[in-house]
Formats: sequence, C-alpha cells, structure tokens
Amino acid sequence: MVSVIVFAGMAGSGKTSIVAHYSKWLRTSLLARVACVNLDPGVDALPYIPVFDIRKYFTLTDLMKKYGVGPNAAFLKSAEMMSHLTDEIMCEEPFSNLDKWDYVLIDTPGQLEAFIFQPEAREFLAKISRRTNLVVGYLIDASIISNVPDAITSWFMYVLIQVKTGLLTVPIISKADMARNISLLKELIEDPGALASKENLIEGLQSEIIPELIQIAMKTKGALRAVMVSIHDMESLRSLHNILQEAFCTCGDLT
Repeated sequence: MVSVIVFAGMAGSGKTSIVAHYSKWLRTSLLARVACVNLDPGVDALPYIPVFDIRKYFTLTDLMKKYGVGPNAAFLKSAEMMSHLTDEIMCEEPFSNLDKWDYVLIDTPGQLEAFIFQPEAREFLAKISRRTNLVVGYLIDASIISNVPDAITSWFMYVLIQVKTGLLTVPIISKADMARNISLLKELIEDPGALASKENLIEGLQSEIIPELIQIAMKTKGALRAVMVSIHDMESLRSLHNILQEAFCTCGDLT
C-alpha cells in the first residue's frame, strides 16, 4: 500500500527542501516510485517536479486579485477552494491511482492557520487517509530554537496539529546543520520533563505558562526519538525514512 507523508511546519522550516531531497533519496536509494505534490498556491518556484500542483487551479496571486484581499486572506480562501475542488483533485494523479506509487510526499503552505487548521483542508487530508496510510511529518526548525520557550512553543504546535487533524503526527527536527542547541532539541522530543530543570532560567509571564506547557509535552510525548534531518546529510534522510516507516507500523512503537 502506498505511504502518504504530509510535511507540515511553520514558514521557512524546510518542507519544500525536504520533499525535494527525500524524494530523490527514495528514488536513488530504494528505487521507489515517488510522487511529489504541491499544495502551496503561494510558491514561486519548486526544486522538484510535482505530479500534482495546486497552482494548476489557482495561485495566491490569482486569489488576491480576484477577491481583492491580502496574502493571509488569500491563503484562507485557498483552503476553501481546495475543498470545493476535492473531487476534481482526486481525479488527478497521483490521487486517482495511488497504487501506482510507493510514496506520495505532500508539500504544504507554511501558514498553518490557513491550511492545517482550516476544516476544509483537514477534510481533504482525511479523505486521503481513508484510502491509504497517511502520516503528518511536523518539522521543528532547529535554527530558531535556542531556549526552553522556543522549544516548548514549537512542541505545542505539534500537539495542536494532532488535535486539529486527528492524524498520526511525527515530530522531525529540520535544519539540523543549523541547530543552535542540539541537547535541548533531543530533550524536547525524548524527555521533555528534563526541560523543567531549566525553568529557573525563565522570567516574567513565561515562568507561569511554560511549566504548564512542559506538562502537556510530557503527556503527549509518546514513544519517540529525536530525528535530526539536514538536506546536506544523506544519512539523516535515512533516519527520517526509518522513523516515518515505523510510524506506519501498526505497533506504533517509535523507540
């Protein structure tokens, strides 16, 4: 059965680059049949050739001009448009013939509030998940995490994606070669309770909120290990592949 991986994350977290390099790794290392899908109507250029590109139907610029709105409102409109076009999109490759592929990698917009958090987009992903295996890979940008508040708020977004979509979600540390604090990132994924020992470094309002978020991180951790991915390190792409494959395993053990 085809494996569908939806890469989600904040703008600039490396989704498009990972789709490009991971798809190449799958083809060259595993000789896999891989389809890349672009669902970002605002992208100008792509480093991969998509089998399906939402820009075939509309672009962000199209929506801004048509409805006289700014980019944020246009992204919200794009989720609605995608919902209306679901039947047409499902008749397009790769969705029309999923058995033709081993892997389908879906690249999403960085505006989570305009895509993952919108009911129209969630229903679109739910329709795919009812047909085949689907996992969400949530990218945590290592280059912007230097302290406990950075780490915990990134984890909280991961929790929100799981709650909002109801889909199996795996946290992935992206841009590992640009990481500011490797040990902090590993603790975030593998032992968030250890972050509590660093609470004395937090001041002001954060000192009241962050401990509560750490408790949530501890409750939602699951059996996970930290996977550090860099597009400049082919071995890290193998690690990415391994944990995604384990996520598809019915046992659900990611240790």
